[in-house]
Amino acid sequence: MLAAMASLCLLMPQVVTGYEIWRQHTSTLGLAERNINVLVDLMSGEVQRTLNAVDEIIDQTTLDISTHADRDAVETRRVMRERAMGVPAIFGLMVVDDKGMALASLHGFSPRHQSFADRVRREAQASGRPFHIGRLTPDPFDGTPVIPFARFRHDAQGEIDGLTIASMSARFFRELFAQIKSLPHATITLAQLDGTPLVQIPESDGSSLSPLPEFQPFAADAGLLYGGDKDGKRIVAYRTVRPFALRLTVAVDADELLAPWRSNSLRLILADLTISILLAFAMLQSWRGWRAEMTQDKTREEEELLLRMSRFALNNSADMVVWSDEQGAITFANLTAHQRLGYAPDAMVGLHVADIDPAFHAAMWPEKMDELRKARSLRFDSTLRDRNGAVIPVEVSVSLFSWANQDFACALIRDISERKKTEDTLAERTRRLEASNTELEEFAYVASHDLREPLRMVNAFIGLLERRYGPQLDDTGREYVAFARDGAQRMDRLILDLLEYSRVGAESRPLGVIDLTRSAEAARRDLSMSLQESGAILEMPDEFPMVWGDQGELTRLLVNLIGNAIKYHHPDRAPHIRIAVETGGGLATCRVEDNGIGISPQYFDRIFRIFQRLHGRESYDGTGIGLAVCKKIVERHGGRIWLASVPDQGTTFFFTLRLASEF
Repeated sequence: MLAAMASLCLLMPQVVTGYEIWRQHTSTLGLAERNINVLVDLMSGEVQRTLNAVDEIIDQTTLDISTHADRDAVETRRVMRERAMGVPAIFGLMVVDDKGMALASLHGFSPRHQSFADRVRREAQASGRPFHIGRLTPDPFDGTPVIPFARFRHDAQGEIDGLTIASMSARFFRELFAQIKSLPHATITLAQLDGTPLVQIPESDGSSLSPLPEFQPFAADAGLLYGGDKDGKRIVAYRTVRPFALRLTVAVDADELLAPWRSNSLRLILADLTISILLAFAMLQSWRGWRAEMTQDKTREEEELLLRMSRFALNNSADMVVWSDEQGAITFANLTAHQRLGYAPDAMVGLHVADIDPAFHAAMWPEKMDELRKARSLRFDSTLRDRNGAVIPVEVSVSLFSWANQDFACALIRDISERKKTEDTLAERTRRLEASNTELEEFAYVASHDLREPLRMVNAFIGLLERRYGPQLDDTGREYVAFARDGAQRMDRLILDLLEYSRVGAESRPLGVIDLTRSAEAARRDLSMSLQESGAILEMPDEFPMVWGDQGELTRLLVNLIGNAIKYHHPDRAPHIRIAVETGGGLATCRVEDNGIGISPQYFDRIFRIFQRLHGRESYDGTGIGLAVCKKIVERHGGRIWLASVPDQGTTFFFTLRLASEF
């Protein structure tokens, strides 16, 4: 209710001021319309009377020439001058025959007169009317701007016998308009109906007025318009001067007309603003007093609610919250801290931090506070001692709070007993798993090594059997011996590959900074015979980056990948192998690309498993361990290996190694 009354009080001056401004605006425009209409009626009447007088002189001159054809030129000129003096608008008078030749003239018969007469005659004939009022043009006598008014003469048979031309002075009309003009900023124009200006005050550049609405073909003979021109908004009244096909307009600039109204409106608005500001200030002061009384109680209630909510959140937090002052005395501890450490509510207030934290003594507190002032916040693991002496592992986050030139420490403490138990259990399981893996690798190495001894004996006796008893065996017997020898050789290769797989990470030296170029060159040398026999082309960079790894294992990795590219080459083309490397993000990404038989996407994951083969032994020899060894080497170096392949087009293997610059 109070707000509605205040709004009404502030609104009333605005309404009164707005109404007065609107009233004055309407009154100003109404008065201007009346004045313009009166002015245009007065001026159009004067123009009408002047044109009628000129037309009458033209008729008298035409009649006089017809009835006194035998009069000499001097007498004719005297009579014409006497008639013209009766009408101040006439500057020149001329009688022309039907060929455009001047018969009589007020100012002589110079070639300029002849040219002027001929031009007016042609324009009059082109207009198709019995009379013609032409455009503003220089008079042939002395160049005075005139408006030609011509009327045709006819003979007894009604044929055109010539025309009489009266040159009307443009200056006469300007002086006439200036004498009648009562509006200081009005523009008065006399123009043809198509918008061609004849006389205008103030004078203009003479451009056509046809775009203006009062000169449109559909415009009425008289009217009042509100419109715009190239200079801005205007109010224009116009009248058509019949039958002479002329239009008189009086236009005023609306902006200039309303200038006094704007000034007065500005004064009214300033007065209204002053009154409104004073009212608003008085009402604001009154409202502030009322508001202060209303909000004081509400503020106390909100502060009390906020304090209760904060205490509730602190006391029901899952973490312990402990505040202490500069001397290490506990000033606040939440309910969780009291319960977890076995103290009664508020019993911890006044204790020293050293009483609950066995990690340091009270004498160490000043040093801890200095460290906290520098860092502003600290985070560390520690232990607390409850009231019964039991030790609790905790994670502590301490922040510095300063108030009134005093420093306080706010500690958020989280019990990590369960997390410690989980970490200890996980560490024990990891230790056992590592021991088990070590035992398995040692077992695989020893077992593979020991298996080769009896296998060599089997191979030796098979050879001895074949040499000694071969001639005595039939074809089936010799075939059985060949099967036995082939099986023993494949078993030997399988054991060798298994030994190689078990050696990865077992016999290698610790990882360090190595030149990958040396591994690539060593792989090229080891495979030089295979490259030559297969006709393979091997392309690789002149330099590789320095990486973190083992020289021997990375050489074995490249030998396996290049060897696979040679082994699984396409039967219709020689092997073409490209090795490339890119660096970024702390990693070297190596690429081994070939044009071999390719691998179907469904086998991408399978080929990195141990003993996995995609082809039968009759097509390609092997044990299915080579790519498993590659995967194990790359993973030991902290990288990963993957491939992209298109069957029958080739395969690209990718693997990543850590750059030496990251260590």
